[in-house]
Amino acid sequence: MAWSRALVYFLEEALVSLWRSRLIHALSIATIAVSLFVLGAFLTLASNLDGVIERWTRQIQVTFYLQDTAPDEVVRSLEARLRAEGGVAAVERVTREQALERFRALFRDLATLPEDLRENPFPASLEVTLAPGADARDQALRLAERYREAPGVEDVLFDLLWIERLSTAVRLVRGVGALLGGVLVLAGVFTISNVIRLTVYARQDELDIMRLVGATRAYIRGPFLVEGLLQGLLGGLVSLALLGLAFRFVTRESEAIAGLLGRPLAFLPTEAAVALVLGGATLGLVGSLVSLGRSRL
Repeated sequence: MAWSRALVYFLEEALVSLWRSRLIHALSIATIAVSLFVLGAFLTLASNLDGVIERWTRQIQVTFYLQDTAPDEVVRSLEARLRAEGGVAAVERVTREQALERFRALFRDLATLPEDLRENPFPASLEVTLAPGADARDQALRLAERYREAPGVEDVLFDLLWIERLSTAVRLVRGVGALLGGVLVLAGVFTISNVIRLTVYARQDELDIMRLVGATRAYIRGPFLVEGLLQGLLGGLVSLALLGLAFRFVTRESEAIAGLLGRPLAFLPTEAAVALVLGGATLGLVGSLVSLGRSRL
């Protein structure tokens, strides 16, 4: 019962302090919100790119672009040979007109490009989908080398090159996000620490009186810890709201992006969103502890 009364007192004092110095507390909340927003944005981007890598890894594709002058019987012969290869799950023939329609569906803003060029710039192709397996990479390389110089083939492109590049890009995104997020998080902890320290100085006389009447150290420190925790919690909630607004803005015109990803853009996973808010609360608590340690309170 005594603990419940103490917690109520801590919360009431923290809320009064937040309202009394709302402008300076708004600054610390905004600092935490910005740092967590940056971190959350990089996590969202990395999560979507991970989904692309997983999809491409499950379904590796080798595309054989065909010469415009290739006779139909040559193309049919090549298609039959590819279907007979081991590890090939499917072969799809894509005409120049179908390739043009795909382009227009993905890039609506550039739909008039062929008319501007006065020709269809897209070649016909054979899209070979490999069966999932540990040797899919070796199989893709083998097919590319074997049929690169085959009659009717203009060029060969396979997904593994893009998967490797995209994996590198994801690692880079995570690294940059962790670096920027870490720097901004430290700035947030520093800001909350100094705000709490200013609050302690402003209430020094009141705290001295509390010591004289026998208040324990925990009873004195409690409101400041709750105050820092609330600042961090509010910062986490604000960052999540900003992420939601930014996500809605990005996805409003994202049909082309969704087509490239193979699925609609996904928001930050629920576990990560909860961790972001709780992380903000933890940062606020750490900032309070640092400040109280420096103030020897």
